[in-house]
Amino acid sequence: MNYSEMKQAVKLLANEWNLGKNESGASNDICAWIYLFTILEESEKIISYKDEKKLIGFCGYSKNNSKKHLLKKKFYTMIKNKLYKSKNIKDLSALKQYESNYNYLPKELENYFDGEITILLVDGKYRGKGIGKKLIVEIFELAKKDNVKKLQILTDESCNFKFYENCGCKKVYETIVRNQEHNKLENILSETAFIYEKKL
Repeated sequence: MNYSEMKQAVKLLANEWNLGKNESGASNDICAWIYLFTILEESEKIISYKDEKKLIGFCGYSKNNSKKHLLKKKFYTMIKNKLYKSKNIKDLSALKQYESNYNYLPKELENYFDGEITILLVDGKYRGKGIGKKLIVEIFELAKKDNVKKLQILTDESCNFKFYENCGCKKVYETIVRNQEHNKLENILSETAFIYEKKL
């Protein structure tokens, strides 16, 4: 992603999710920037869908123990760590707690997957046009060519999780987590979270 695409990606992320902004008392879109750099540091490949120069959606995957793009990934990690120190974040521990609430992979699945969908997001104004399906099918193909066999997808009730079932993914785990995106589920304090598997 170039800088222009990154700025657009941050806007899409900030419009879609809170990402710890409310909990940490963060100003502007710094939490979305942190999340974007987390995605970039983890991803082997990110593809995007554009309408001319406008970013409509993007999707990416990671591969466990990959040796590719190490310098680029270290660079993204360094920037993310600098952002964590920003004065725009009033309560860093609250942001870290927000992030940890979505780390619900159980012990029995820790070594099961060899890759993960790091992001799939489409601008809300463009949904229902098959863009998400196009992006994820292309990512599945890229991951398969990269010798990824089993992709992990973490999702929850605040997202359209049934979409993954329609894309041939199988639900392998379900749990209850604290709902960090209250506005998505009408202020419900807990939600069901899922792990899906896509065999390639």
